[in-house]
Amino acid sequence: MQTVPEDRRPFRFVIYALTIAMCVICYGDRAALSVGMPQIAHEFALTPGETGWVLSSFLWSYFILNLPSAILLDRFGVRIIGAAAVALWSLAMILGSLTATVPAFIATRILLGVGEAPTFALGNKVVRAWAPLHERGLMMTAFICGIPIGLACGAASGGWLIAHYGWRPAFSLLGALGLVWSVVWLLTHPRPARGTQATSFSLISVPTLFRSSAFWGIVIAQCCANYANFLLMSWLPIIMRQTLHLGTEQSGAYTAYCYVGAAILSITAGKVGETLVRGSNLSLGGRRKVVCLYLILASSMGFLPLCGTATTIIPLLAVSMAFMAGGTGANMALLADLLVEDEILGSVTGLTLTFSNGLGILAPVMTGYLLQATGNFHGVFYITGIIILCGALAAALLPRRPFHGRSQPDQTV
Repeated sequence: MQTVPEDRRPFRFVIYALTIAMCVICYGDRAALSVGMPQIAHEFALTPGETGWVLSSFLWSYFILNLPSAILLDRFGVRIIGAAAVALWSLAMILGSLTATVPAFIATRILLGVGEAPTFALGNKVVRAWAPLHERGLMMTAFICGIPIGLACGAASGGWLIAHYGWRPAFSLLGALGLVWSVVWLLTHPRPARGTQATSFSLISVPTLFRSSAFWGIVIAQCCANYANFLLMSWLPIIMRQTLHLGTEQSGAYTAYCYVGAAILSITAGKVGETLVRGSNLSLGGRRKVVCLYLILASSMGFLPLCGTATTIIPLLAVSMAFMAGGTGANMALLADLLVEDEILGSVTGLTLTFSNGLGILAPVMTGYLLQATGNFHGVFYITGIIILCGALAAALLPRRPFHGRSQPDQTV
């Protein structure tokens, strides 16, 4: 990977800010769909089960393209792929506002998933290229915090726009914001120096990875956490609306409160996690204890059916989501700790996210059918709490030694 020269290091804060802004816009666009879903479902006469399929539709292409998009990043670089990806999903938002049928709307959501597929790998690649070693952990935490910040901003601004102007103008305005970011990124990010752009792909060995129990421990933990993440990302405004009997604007505001609280607490959780692993042997999976602890704390969302007021629901969700973010961030750091070949970390991350997003696809759909069958979200959160605990167990038991991502002659890792 290209290393940024020392004379450009002061400029890194501009790149950091733009990269975090990309994450905020990405997840803000996702939150807008959740907030606008009651209007969209009414307009298209959708059942709760059909609503679940619409909410999960962007994940179909997002899931399939996680690994290919990570490879394209290695080939063409973050400047071109970043601008193209954000422009593509922003155009999908605008096209979605113009649709007249459910199939056409779903097609725009699938297109949005194509654009959003390289987001996480792009952020990881930017941080590794621009951040000095002593800043990388903090900047990855800041980048991941773009998720709850984006969801909070999308829920609040989207709720206000949708309540006052309808979901179609709201989608168009949010799409236009992404197009502006693409232009700014293209003009701001330096072109790679001649001869430094990658000319070949870094290939991983899937059979070698599949033989590693440490790899599977990281994958299972990420899958279980992602199930909960995509459940909340897709359904939280609707859960707020139905549980607390709120209007569109108020449900968006309450959702934003949850995500703002989660963003603030997750930064603290990230710093505490680094303190807890200080002195541990990270090359032997010392960080897995933080992943396990944080996922156990995140499973507290399973108690949500016992809460009936905003003053109990919002703090519980904020704490649970904060430790979810801290746990997944620590899990990605655990992957970096244990993978022997640092140069293929991007591709192995893409493969890990392919699995986790594959399970994430099920969350909105299963939630829709459970809601349709029971009329409430109680079973949804009991099941989700158990799933998160399964991820904590996998993190505690499996990632205990380094593993290879390429074939190794005469040895198995």
